[in-house]
Order: sequence, then C-alpha cells, then structure tokens
Amino acid sequence: MKPTAKPLLIKQTEGESLGRFPVWMMRQAGRYLPSYRAIREKYSFWEMATQPEVAAQVSLLPMAEIPVDAIIFFSDILTLPYGLGLPITMKESVGPVTETPLRTLEDFKVFKNFQPETHTSFVGQALNLIKEKIPQEMALLGFAGAPWTVGAYLIEGKANRNFEAIKAWMYREPQVLAQSLDLLAEATLQYLEWQYRCGAHMVQLFDTWIAQMPKAFFDQYYLKILVKIFSKLKAKGIPAIYFTKNSAHLAPSFSEIPASGFSVDEILTLSDWDKLLPQGRFLQGNLDPIILLKGTEGEVRLKTRLLVQEARTLSRPVILNLGHGILPGTPVENARAFVEEARS
Repeated sequence: MKPTAKPLLIKQTEGESLGRFPVWMMRQAGRYLPSYRAIREKYSFWEMATQPEVAAQVSLLPMAEIPVDAIIFFSDILTLPYGLGLPITMKESVGPVTETPLRTLEDFKVFKNFQPETHTSFVGQALNLIKEKIPQEMALLGFAGAPWTVGAYLIEGKANRNFEAIKAWMYREPQVLAQSLDLLAEATLQYLEWQYRCGAHMVQLFDTWIAQMPKAFFDQYYLKILVKIFSKLKAKGIPAIYFTKNSAHLAPSFSEIPASGFSVDEILTLSDWDKLLPQGRFLQGNLDPIILLKGTEGEVRLKTRLLVQEARTLSRPVILNLGHGILPGTPVENARAFVEEARS
C-alpha cells in the first residue's frame, strides 16, 4: 500500500520547516459564506450536522473560496450530548438551549452510556466522506467541547452571561461538580478517539468559557480532568490542541496539560503567550476576528503580515489562525486576504 503523505499542518507541528506557516480559521465553514447560507435555508442546524453528506458538503465549502491548509468538520460542541438523546435545540439569536438542564451527579451519569459508534455514527461517516475529497497535503481536524464549557451549557440550560447555575454548584459542591464533569470527560475522550479513527489527523478541545472558572477550582479539580483527557490522547498517538479564551490567569498551570499545542486568543500577543505557555508545544492563533469583520482588505493584510513576522521570532512551531471563530458578516475577501497573507 502506498504510504499517505503527511499534511503540511502536521509536519509543521512536528517541527519540520515548511518555509511558511499553515493556516486555517475556526468556524471557517459558517455564516459568512454565501454558499453556507444557501444550504442553511434548506435544513435545520441539526439536520446539517447529523446528515453525513450535508455535513461533509458544508465542511468542504471553504476549499472553493479560500486556500486553507486544514478542514475542520462541520458540527457543534453539543453534538455529543445531542447524539446521546439530550433535548438540545438551536434557537436563532439565542444559541443552544438544553430543554431539561442537568443539575445533579445522577443527571450526568447519562454519559456513562455514550458509545460514539452508536450515538454519533454520523460524525464518523462525515469524516470519512471529507477525507476522501481533500488533497493529501490538507489536514482534517476533529473537535469536541471541553467538559467545563459543554457542562456550562447543559447546566445553565442556555447561554447565561453570569453562569449562575454552574458556578453556584461549584461553590456549593465542588467535588460533586468535578465528578459530574469527569463523567462528561470520559465520553468526550471516547468521542475524540472515534474521530481520529475515522480519519481526523488532529483534534481540538474547545474550552471557550474557561475564563469563568476560578483558579482555585481549576487547580484543585479541573486540571486533573484535562490532564487525563490529553494524556490518554497522547498515549494513543492522537495530536490534540487545547483552545481557551481569556485564560491567562490559568496559563501557569498549563504546563501540566500534555496537549500537543495551545490555541490562544488575541488578548495577549503570540510573544506574550510564548512566555506564558510551556515550551515543547506549538502555538495556534491569534488574529482578532474583529479585524476581518470590520477592517479593509488592506488592513487585514497588514495585520496578518505583522502576525507572520511575530510568529517567525518564536522558537516553537506556529499555526496561524484567529483568536476565536470567524464572525458572521465577515467579508469573504477579508477571510481570503488573511489566509493568502498567512501563506505568503
């Protein structure tokens, strides 16, 4: 059998010099693309995410518009609990809504039943379809939501800027909340392993709401959950990225997390993150998505060139990306300008 060539992104993370930085964008198959909006008119969100042919089609949309180096499969961080049968709806201008919030350890025991081949078989099918249609030099990325962030949605019931329910539980019964998140973590680990077996070259764990966690809870309870997830992925040879947002207060503890790399936001510069985060791991980031949304094409190209120049000063591998997901309403030409300049 002819060996499969490694994607450029994987080569970069392993320390191979490519002469340029690989680049992709979180949420790159999303509402800013007219082609996405046309498909969205025909299907509900969950129809798009759970029909493998449609999910694959949507995942591949950026390839026709923008020369990205990776495809991240189209899904959501709540696909795992949705596949397990939890009543989660996607409401316009509200976001995901859990009709029956999980508020006890007993509620979280539902995750003991999770079997990715059964409950999220459509994910594996979509990944296989995508893998067949991308060139060998392009990486295919899988992902999941981290236990704290997914748990926040499941416990709150819907987006809540104060995170009242999960934080009240944390202060009242920190050990019980940690046990509950650990059950979710075990299911998440199975989910990510399944994605890798189905063709993903690398996986990313999204912890978007980690900023809401006090450092004391992180250090005493949550860190060991993350260490377990990334240790088991590493033991199976699965490259994995940990994405956080507004997490500088926790960064000193990240040295214990055996992630392959860290995806960082724009609040600090890449150079600042380089000093904060453990060496021996790659960095991913971190252009502010607002620059793509509100800037001119010339401004996007200038800011991207500055980011490239900064990345070149680091002694570790870098993947260029945004500080978070690309925003709806972003001009496609600005997204293209970012990727073209990053590749140059």
